[in-house]
Amino acid sequence: MRKTTFSLILVVAGITFFSCQKDDLSTNRSSVTSDGLLRGKIVNFVPNSIDSVSALIEYLVGSGKVSTTGDFSIGLKVPELGQIEAEKGVTISDPNARIGSTVTFYSYLNNNLAGALKKCNYTNDSIIVTGMAYSYFIYSDRTFTMKGTTVKTHMYQNTTQTYVFNITLNKGWNELVREITSHTSTVNSPTESISVTNNITSDIQWQSLKEERALF
Repeated sequence: MRKTTFSLILVVAGITFFSCQKDDLSTNRSSVTSDGLLRGKIVNFVPNSIDSVSALIEYLVGSGKVSTTGDFSIGLKVPELGQIEAEKGVTISDPNARIGSTVTFYSYLNNNLAGALKKCNYTNDSIIVTGMAYSYFIYSDRTFTMKGTTVKTHMYQNTTQTYVFNITLNKGWNELVREITSHTSTVNSPTESISVTNNITSDIQWQSLKEERALF
């Protein structure tokens, strides 16, 4: 049997998980229930620009229609799961936990690709600044926690990123938030600190983008 593993950093850097025990989206700000019902409203929706949305990993995990007012809902399927590859400095409460890859959302008009949807607090024209944040969605086969700090240097960009994890994943679908807590832009060696938490703030909303933008 093929063993699948997911790097913690690659999963986070994908295109991230909130505890979804409550299904009342108005109180907990999560867009997804643990059993995979994802609902949202596109805050910058333009009528007749989008009529459907698909959720993909490397394959389709769900799709749905977009209303004339920008509301949508998707039933997410359980994806292929893999074991987490631990990162130095990060403690996983259950090393046997298995998760899926993160989901990317694409928008369509008359079956033609129109752009992407992202739950975030920035737009296509935004530059990287402290406070930028976005949600990502991921499936877990059990409840566990990830806590700790790990540092990654990307040689091809000469960028150093410090990831601070403080998250709880529940069994089922989860929504997490990734936020830049500090950003220093220099010509030769930009540095960033990035938190990964369960904290979904009110400024993180569904945006229609020209293309998928995971800026950090």
